[in-house]
Amino acid sequence: MGQPRYDATRNQYVYGDGPDDDIAQAVDGAITHVDGTHALTKGSAGAYTLAAPTADKEGMRILIVARTAFAHVVTVAAGLGGNAADNVLTFAKVGDSIELQADNLFWVPTGAPYGVVIS
Repeated sequence: MGQPRYDATRNQYVYGDGPDDDIAQAVDGAITHVDGTHALTKGSAGAYTLAAPTADKEGMRILIVARTAFAHVVTVAAGLGGNAADNVLTFAKVGDSIELQADNLFWVPTGAPYGVVIS
């Protein structure tokens, strides 16, 4: 991961957006609450979890993107926006992605997901 930079619009330090700054998620497990791009890179279907953000993470944005063509699944605690029915994100192709923002102790999409199935 590269060096953090100060983002005045968020009033915090963030990691860059280049591929050298990606946070590789190469094994099953928790996706950390670190601003930036989280690349799902496991060489087989991955099972990941994303805990609800805490109050100090308010406004944080993370981009989750598949970098391998396997059925990666991210389970979001409490569901997107607090909707428990929308708690599973499935990535199937390279490039499938979704950007999430921490808002009111939940993760909410900032736009339409690309290729990600939400269930």
